[in-house]
Amino acid sequence: MSNDLEKWLNKKESSKELITDSLIQKFKACLSADVDLSNLLGLHWCLAQPIESKINLSEDGHIKKGNFMPPIPLEQRMWASSSINFYKNFSSLNEIKRVSEIKKIEKKYSQRSGELCFLEIQHEYYEKEILLIKETQSLVYKNFSSKFHGPLNTLDDKKLIKKVVPDNTMLFRFSAITFNSHRIHYDKDYATEKESYPNLVVQGPLIACLAMNLIQSNNLKHHLKEFKFKNVSAAFVNESLNIYADLGE
Repeated sequence: MSNDLEKWLNKKESSKELITDSLIQKFKACLSADVDLSNLLGLHWCLAQPIESKINLSEDGHIKKGNFMPPIPLEQRMWASSSINFYKNFSSLNEIKRVSEIKKIEKKYSQRSGELCFLEIQHEYYEKEILLIKETQSLVYKNFSSKFHGPLNTLDDKKLIKKVVPDNTMLFRFSAITFNSHRIHYDKDYATEKESYPNLVVQGPLIACLAMNLIQSNNLKHHLKEFKFKNVSAAFVNESLNIYADLGE
């Protein structure tokens, strides 16, 4: 890692937002998946997100690098994985504070994708100084490729619990409530011509929201305490998402 990138280690930013009944209803309406959403798993991705004017956005729709996000010299950014701990449920009409800290910047090389840079960010969500959620998020940066690579793995024989087909409306609504302006989720020309995807890309956290709340729906007597996910390949609009889970007895 270069000395320039080392300067971003342990860099922090924070923001606050009030949880409103309106936001909760929009979150539930967006998922529209016939699941129990009483624990609002994934709502944290709608709260206290960075806000920048259009002039401070890059071509891909993300906030320009160099302020909180380090100036990693690779163009394409993807959400690689997250590990989330849930300590306490949200309640409406309370203010949430999000504290984000850059924990790791690591360069790697892949035979498939070439040069890579992984950025690990820790997000903590507080309500009146009480820690509600801690998430360790990993982003990966790479150079643009002229070819899209399909899935690396195959599904095992765990139980299929739901099929969901995310359409343009679901992608648009999720981008709106999470204030995510990455163009691969709503600008088909950009997604296919610039980032070489075959269609609009379903948001990784949208898939995680569906999976988390579906699992919770099948375990109403217990609260989900921890959830980890890894995005190994993109999912696309209007294609079926088959969600498998081992729900136990």
